[in-house]
Amino acid sequence: MITNFINSAIDQISLLRLADAVDICIVAVLVYFVLKFIRDSRTARLLKGVIMIIIAVQIVYLFNLHVTSYILSKCAQIGVIALVVIFQPELRRALDQVGKTSLSGWISNETETDTKTMEMIIEVSHAAQAMSNTKTGALIVIEQGADIGPLISAGIKIDGEVSSELLINIFIPNTPLHDGAVIIRDNRITMAACVLPLSQNPHITTELGTRHRAGLGISEESNVAVVIVSEETGTISVAHKGLLTRDLTEDTVKSTLKELLISKADRKQPGRAFNIFGRRGH
Repeated sequence: MITNFINSAIDQISLLRLADAVDICIVAVLVYFVLKFIRDSRTARLLKGVIMIIIAVQIVYLFNLHVTSYILSKCAQIGVIALVVIFQPELRRALDQVGKTSLSGWISNETETDTKTMEMIIEVSHAAQAMSNTKTGALIVIEQGADIGPLISAGIKIDGEVSSELLINIFIPNTPLHDGAVIIRDNRITMAACVLPLSQNPHITTELGTRHRAGLGISEESNVAVVIVSEETGTISVAHKGLLTRDLTEDTVKSTLKELLISKADRKQPGRAFNIFGRRGH
């Protein structure tokens, strides 16, 4: 049986044309970008809903339930339009990125982006340590591809390079921009004084205040890295996907953000992980 399978596979491969190979590569790239879009945006839960609807439609067709089939088909048509409306910011951002990227950009853009991202990480880490020393509260959200605009409210638009001096000045107490979060998009500070959704997880330890709950909340809703400096203790934390890494220093903030924001292999993430259930670990 195994021999027959191997011989059949070899026969199929021998029939493969160059056009077929190109076709497979194109489909693989499209699947990759679709999965990346799902990972970077808030589509995971919606994807489960779509799969359930597809299964329901197949069951309805199997049992020839005509009225239910008609209702589901109409809902599916409306659902396609609804998905386009819901993910309009993400789709617009993706198309804009494709339009701005040249052929050479597809080849060399990753290295250039990683360099700029590393420069941004250094500035954010230095600012976090400086504000920790003075117990200045701070909340810095770094986007990772997904546009979190629909999730935030209020905020003042800023378009500036990321520098530790600018971040420190934004969070100086009793200034117009200090109360709220700073949003970093494409390695630039785009907004300040933003209001973030608070985490609704009932198991969050009571020692975490509003600033930490806001950082955890936005990290639960979207693919972002959040740097939090406690105003009470000066402790630096990083939130990502609903988990908190606490008691960091400038070097460990830098290493943690590098692990999260730059896609390189074989990196060891430092710091002590602090999850929403209050347990600490390595």
